Amino acid sequence: MSTNRKTTVGVIFGGRSVEHDVSVVTGHQVIRAFNRERFDIVPIYIDRQGNWFTGEPLLEIDNFKQDVTTLKGVEPCLLSPNVRHHGLIVNPLAGRFARSSIIRLDVVFPALHGTHGEDGTIQGLCELADIPYVGCATLASALTNDKLMTKQVLRQSR
Repeated sequence: MSTNRKTTVGVIFGGRSVEHDVSVVTGHQVIRAFNRERFDIVPIYIDRQGNWFTGEPLLEIDNFKQDVTTLKGVEPCLLSPNVRHHGLIVNPLAGRFARSSIIRLDVVFPALHGTHGEDGTIQGLCELADIPYVGCATLASALTNDKLMTKQVLRQSR
């Protein structure tokens, strides 16, 4: 990787979990912590129904006092499992008068809580897409998300 190019980080937050609101706060704390001189941040918001969005307005937590998905500059997206894309497809259902685009991601930073976030699902999607991510691997995430299973495995490992 060139030293002149910033690393593009996709920060994923929100989600279908009951911990959606906490994840939005966590996502914005993560976003604020990055040095913008070294990193380009791509906010990736998942609403309560599981729809994915990206866009500049998602970088500001104050915008979440309203339905952010209706703000100008917020577009639907998906994390493509296709290794050639290596990132987000923005406006994936574009029609005749609009085009989809691809935002290549160097790394994904999941800031999701609970189901569909800490349970290995996002990690598995990143692995399928061949995009590096922050945190535990898919199996470790899935295993430790289930506290009963974690205890059983730890007991067996003695």
